[in-house]
Amino acid sequence: MAKDKPIGKSRVPRVLKIQLGLSCNYACSYCSQAFQIADATVSKLADVEHFLTQLDSWITDAPEKIELWGGEPFLYWAKIKRLIPALAERFPAARFSIVTNGSLLSREKIDFIAKYDIEITISHDGPGQHLRGPDPFDDPDKSHRIQTLLAERPEKTGFNAVLTRQHHDLRALKAWFAEKVGPDIFVGLEGVVNVYDAATAIGTGRFEPAELNSLTRSIFEALVEDPNAFGLGERINEFYAAIQRRRPIEALGQKCGMDSPHAIAVDLRGNVMTCQNTGAKGEHKIGHVANFDAIALDTATHFAFREECMSCPVVQLCKGSCMFLEGEFFKQSCANEFAFNMGIMMAAIWHLTGMVVVGLEGGRLPSP
Repeated sequence: MAKDKPIGKSRVPRVLKIQLGLSCNYACSYCSQAFQIADATVSKLADVEHFLTQLDSWITDAPEKIELWGGEPFLYWAKIKRLIPALAERFPAARFSIVTNGSLLSREKIDFIAKYDIEITISHDGPGQHLRGPDPFDDPDKSHRIQTLLAERPEKTGFNAVLTRQHHDLRALKAWFAEKVGPDIFVGLEGVVNVYDAATAIGTGRFEPAELNSLTRSIFEALVEDPNAFGLGERINEFYAAIQRRRPIEALGQKCGMDSPHAIAVDLRGNVMTCQNTGAKGEHKIGHVANFDAIALDTATHFAFREECMSCPVVQLCKGSCMFLEGEFFKQSCANEFAFNMGIMMAAIWHLTGMVVVGLEGGRLPSP
């Protein structure tokens, strides 16, 4: 898949991502959606009814997973209350998920989440939360609601953190959540910050060389201590499996999965976008469900067409970073992803051999 080699989308999607809108009550300093807000459609509650009415005309079989996305999804509570029950009735085997900042939970929402068995991921950066916005744990009522959700649905609720130049110490991250929430709560990593705009390029996403080295060391040391830390054990196992099965690079999809015909992002007006973080009024509109066969993902480039990716030792882990980034933004994101994934690869090799990677041909790595 590339801009001159576009792919379409399947009428039998495994993952259906519904973008409710890009409005948010926070203003993360590294928000991947900020540069797209002006291009997002503004929908009405009536659009939900039309969306549901038209669904059978372009989906021929049930998705495995349905994700509801913002902005902050719970700003669209009226739409969620109408959308999920109807989708659950139509696709009873589908799993539902929502990523939220956790600031708008209520007893009504928690009961709704339980009724429809919705997986909830709360975006929170622990000691780096101020880069996102207010900390809901500083508000007694908001903190109580998050703790209630965690207590009532521990298997279906967790946290995701983003690592930035200012905050990428995984020991500090683990300690913060252990103190605030408890030692057994799951905290995953959304990853390292990517660069989508000029503000991030000179701010939270601009790692100095020494900071990239400390990022690699932080990942490596956390995984030496606990090979399943922050959910990264799956990445180590995937790395082993890639070697064991001799997985060819041609068989590897993009990191986000949106290069697959079986993953589709739509808004409530039926517009199809590159991904859920983009708006349908700009260049990232790739079609409309009413003309399904004309949908063409021509806004992105698979890493197979990027020379730097095809000569990279961690591409099997990184999977190309963001597929629609170009130029300096991609270059900077690539450097961040390399440092992050090199820590994982070093840990995988350490657990396999008991040896520490100290260098690569063409450059020296930090020695943790």
